[in-house]
Amino acid sequence: MIIPVLPTLNTRDQWMEFCRREAPYCFVEQPECLLDFQSTFLKITLLPKGTLIHDSIKYSLGSRISMEPVWRLIKACNWDLHAIIQGMEQMDFGSNVRDNSLLKVHTDLTVRKYFSREKHIVAPHSIGLLKPLSAQPDVWDSHALSCLISNQQFKDLRNEQKALSHGKVFGGSPPPSLPEIQMILLDPVEQCIGQPHKGRLHIFRGKQPFISLIPELKWPEPRLKKKA
Repeated sequence: MIIPVLPTLNTRDQWMEFCRREAPYCFVEQPECLLDFQSTFLKITLLPKGTLIHDSIKYSLGSRISMEPVWRLIKACNWDLHAIIQGMEQMDFGSNVRDNSLLKVHTDLTVRKYFSREKHIVAPHSIGLLKPLSAQPDVWDSHALSCLISNQQFKDLRNEQKALSHGKVFGGSPPPSLPEIQMILLDPVEQCIGQPHKGRLHIFRGKQPFISLIPELKWPEPRLKKKA
């Protein structure tokens, strides 16, 4: 699933454009978070550096009756997502959240705080700009593999997953696309690691190989060449 990334969300026009999307679901760079605004609830997942998505704090605010209470809160915070998050972080969830000053005029608004259950989403800061490899690493961990794949420093990519049909094992199907491979490598749940064998690098998901390739550590060509 491709999730759009918005630089900011701090004006009325930006909120309106966001909500007009077919699926109002996106990352925001500043402050870095994942937003899901569907039905009558706004869900905000904070994405601090070095934290896995499923360990992140999530806030859910809205009303079972209508979208009006959450819209009034957004407007009261001057359409500034950063101000909304700051207000959530200052709330005392050990007491009745309706007594908090942020919510005094929003009697129909309820707020929950919990840990995210998302396990297969990669935050934008986890991707970044991965530098090409200049030498083969001592250990082919997920970061080294991501650098190799992202900069296409390889040749002869093969699918090593075996397909079963009527009890027989078949191979030779096309390998996953590069974006699919990148997403798998960046997911810590997959526990990817590479193991060299007879000139090829076999990449494992857990204990099972899923692709193999031949590393070719040439410095990649510039994507945009200057005109003469």
